[in-house]
Amino acid sequence: MTRWLRLTLLGVGAMNSPRFAPAGLLLRCCGHRVVFDGGPGADPPPRPLDAWLVTDEQAELRSALRRGAIARGVRIRAGDLQLGGIRLRCLPVAHTSHPAHGYRIETGGRVVVWAPEFWEFPAWAAGADLMFAEAAAWDRPIRFRGGVGGRATV
Repeated sequence: MTRWLRLTLLGVGAMNSPRFAPAGLLLRCCGHRVVFDGGPGADPPPRPLDAWLVTDEQAELRSALRRGAIARGVRIRAGDLQLGGIRLRCLPVAHTSHPAHGYRIETGGRVVVWAPEFWEFPAWAAGADLMFAEAAAWDRPIRFRGGVGGRATV
């Protein structure tokens, strides 16, 4: 059976960006729905969620995230999750001032990484098929599986 992994960016900005909603991602696969991060203006569509995962449990937006998650019957948390054939691994990233995480999403032999905030490139993200990362300070392309890579500015 083919597993279609659908990823939708809910926002691409920093917390107080005047132009963009906070970085957030909606994962849909095999009838499951999981939100990563987000915040005001980057809320998921009003449908049931399996989980709302965060990369920074000390983020300034945690109160807004908590309210959004409660309204959808889930709680925000950082941690691993297994949903059928989808494995979500919460892994540490080097952050500037406190512990933070990224996620390695594995399904159907593919790997996607959600790591919107890190100081040093996480070794566990190497070889991903697709990576969502804040890379404004990178001065060179990030290489992925097959030797391809790059970065996009918004």
